[in-house]
Amino acid sequence: MTITDLLSTTQSPETAKENFFEAIKTDENFVGGLYDLNYDTTNVLVNDHHKKAVKGVPHGCFLMAVYNNPIAENKTEGILLRVIGTADIPQKKEIIESITDSYIAQKEARKELDLDFYTKHFYQSSGLACRVLGTFFFDSDKNLCFGTDMENFIGAHNYNVYKPQKDQLNIIINENVKIKADEPREQFGKLRYSSSKSYDEKSKYAPEVYLRTNDIIARRSAFFGMTRMGKSNTIKIIISAIEKLNKNKTQNEKIGQIVFDINGEYTFSNEQDKGSIYEKFKDNVVRFSTSLKKAQQHSDVKAVQYNFYKDETLEESFNLLCDEISLIKTADYFKDFRSIDMFDESDDRDDRDDRDDRDDRELKNAKDRKRAIYKCILYRASFEQNQNYTIKFYRFTLKNSTQDKEDKEINKPHEGITIKDACEYFENLDFNGVDDKYKQDKQYQALLKVFQAKSVSGYRALMDLKHLHSLQGGNDYKKEIDNALRNGKIVLVDLSTASSQTQEKYIERLCQYIFENSMEKFTNEETPDFIQMYFEEAHNIFPKDDKDLKNIYNRLAKEGAKLKIGISYSTQEVSSIAPSILKNTQNWFVSHLNNKDEVRTLEKYYDFADFSQSIVRNSDVGFARVKLFSNNFIIPVQIDKFEV
Repeated sequence: MTITDLLSTTQSPETAKENFFEAIKTDENFVGGLYDLNYDTTNVLVNDHHKKAVKGVPHGCFLMAVYNNPIAENKTEGILLRVIGTADIPQKKEIIESITDSYIAQKEARKELDLDFYTKHFYQSSGLACRVLGTFFFDSDKNLCFGTDMENFIGAHNYNVYKPQKDQLNIIINENVKIKADEPREQFGKLRYSSSKSYDEKSKYAPEVYLRTNDIIARRSAFFGMTRMGKSNTIKIIISAIEKLNKNKTQNEKIGQIVFDINGEYTFSNEQDKGSIYEKFKDNVVRFSTSLKKAQQHSDVKAVQYNFYKDETLEESFNLLCDEISLIKTADYFKDFRSIDMFDESDDRDDRDDRDDRDDRELKNAKDRKRAIYKCILYRASFEQNQNYTIKFYRFTLKNSTQDKEDKEINKPHEGITIKDACEYFENLDFNGVDDKYKQDKQYQALLKVFQAKSVSGYRALMDLKHLHSLQGGNDYKKEIDNALRNGKIVLVDLSTASSQTQEKYIERLCQYIFENSMEKFTNEETPDFIQMYFEEAHNIFPKDDKDLKNIYNRLAKEGAKLKIGISYSTQEVSSIAPSILKNTQNWFVSHLNNKDEVRTLEKYYDFADFSQSIVRNSDVGFARVKLFSNNFIIPVQIDKFEV
């Protein structure tokens, strides 16, 4: 892979490439030599003098083992190494014995050892264990390239090990893959090896680290770390990078972004973060909230609530109610209630006859009647509605013809009656006296049992769910959100006031709706729109196993790329995410985790095992180990602070 030009503040791009190895292999950068080498790891012999000269060799530090390759006409090449620990040298036992003997022989224990020059030099020697990350070399066209392995090695004595400095590190971490000259990039942090940064006190060593924005688009990205470790800050930087990219795109090419804002920190400002996505991009943001109060306080915020009486969204609101009921009621009659069929289905067949039409009319009347009972249940459960609200339905015909004739003159709900009068009608109804054809439909009995609530909790069980309803609830919010995304908007969905179960249902429905619309475009040979989804607290949303691979989140992970849907999810629990989602994740941002079980799960992917101890030990905010799709290895980064 050809390394592209890199702009340097101290030298031209051409010079930076041509002098790459010469700039590295100077006496000032010398660290030591190899004494053991294989295709995956190597050990470096170092001493305190050289470590001091290069201002230390911290864990995770990049080193370069430079040599002349006899297979490639003795061209200079460099093996990129990462320090992963210490290594024993053959003389270790002898050094330990000598040091302890010297201390024991001293009469004054606190006195420093009086050593000769040779002994001091002997004691200063130690070993570093390093991971082989790949090989830098010049191809036949004199382009600097990087290979992700080591195709051959020679005797360890042929290699000298150096610590690259800022300009060379810039190439190593930002230019180890082939990219286009106009590839969109965004600075998102600086190289950082350890919690203490004495190796770079004057900020002359660590280069900036760049994010290739296309690495994120239509791909899976994970953000792992404890609470307040900077996950949300990193996501805000990524949202900003994509929004910056949108400025150079046509309307049809723009990337829509949606944040499922569990804590409201993207949608509204707060004291801790001092800046939200809305504040920075308010001209291109559409805000939704489950809080009616917030929707009333902010004129641009739309309520993510249904008017449960509104026929256009009745099916959606009923499904939401049933999901909530399933969490609190398990009685059989509520199971029957949740399976009520009261929604219209169109029939466009051409071979219809009069009998079909009669059956359809009877079916429509039955569904109207069931909807009327359902709305009366809502009214009794204190779901707000004006008592003069009118509904229409055909009454139940009675078994006794004389009584039916009288009832027909008294009750004419098909002409329209108030919901209060409808409640009175159903309350006084004796279902035993209705025509037998109604008794064959068990759904009537289920609805009336909930409505009349005789010897059961019935409608009273729904009173705690009335917060889901609002008369201000408008059209189907899913449709509005989907349209906004396909027009390149940033959609912020504030779910901070909803219960975790309600949050989960809202998010799942939205994802399903967006996914199905994109799939419809794909199957109709239309170009799907680019959409990015961001999930906070993913451990409460995503599946924990692969039992249901048809789950919407598994489908997004596996099929999202072809539909141009990218997902970014954050959590402190790596093990809580289904393996199928982790296996399809291409970008990883990992900050401090305090649990070794979580780290063991992380170790299964890429070479995060090299950072296990530092991930647990270092709790600095924004200090992350980052593996990006287009980068060949993990880079430890101090993430920049998001600013409005």
